[in-house]
Amino acid sequence: MRVQEEIKKELLKEIYGNIDNIYDFIDIRYKLDKPCNDAVIKKLNELKDVIYKVSNLSDLA
Repeated sequence: MRVQEEIKKELLKEIYGNIDNIYDFIDIRYKLDKPCNDAVIKKLNELKDVIYKVSNLSDLA
């Protein structure tokens, strides 16, 4: 595996962990009903998808 691909893989792990931390932050501090909680999860997963696509389509700076 190329060095750039390995770095991207590690960056994705870090970013995904940060996105999971955002969910944890919201979950701990706010009382959300099920539809709102599901919407938060959906949006954060969409963010993960966008980050994944950006990572695959772009070179590192």
